Amino acid sequence: MAELPLGVAIISLIDKNKILLIKRTKGDYVGLWGLLGGKIEKGEHISDTAVRELLEESGINAKFVSYLGCISEHLVENDNVTNHFMLHLCGLKPITTQIKNQENDLAWFDLDKLKSVKEKIIPSDLLIIEKMIKNRDSSYYNCILEKKEDSYTLKKFE
Repeated sequence: MAELPLGVAIISLIDKNKILLIKRTKGDYVGLWGLLGGKIEKGEHISDTAVRELLEESGINAKFVSYLGCISEHLVENDNVTNHFMLHLCGLKPITTQIKNQENDLAWFDLDKLKSVKEKIIPSDLLIIEKMIKNRDSSYYNCILEKKEDSYTLKKFE
């Protein structure tokens, strides 16, 4: 039986034109900044996952505002799909904005200056921010990222 895609809620948390990002320390994309999020647990709604994951990873309380869309993301290594993620983008509104969890490397990034640090951000996350969060271009994308050694190349985002 084929392995099912991993369902993940990812978070758009914006305050004063800044978006909260996390630096990856394990799994895929180590050393790169990306959207916060995590695995949807059995019996949990996507909106609840987003609020829970934000609180766990940052200590920030927020409320779910909107479902912004879905990204079917394939991570490819040596011409094989090694991971398939179904990313559900959730818009949250912060109740608090102070980062209380010091275990993770988190920072607020100016939405208008992300291109100046684009090489430090997961390529697909940068497009998610630009297209789905800032421009509200679409509610669904197919995405393919290719991994070669420690670098990632965006092959498709449409």
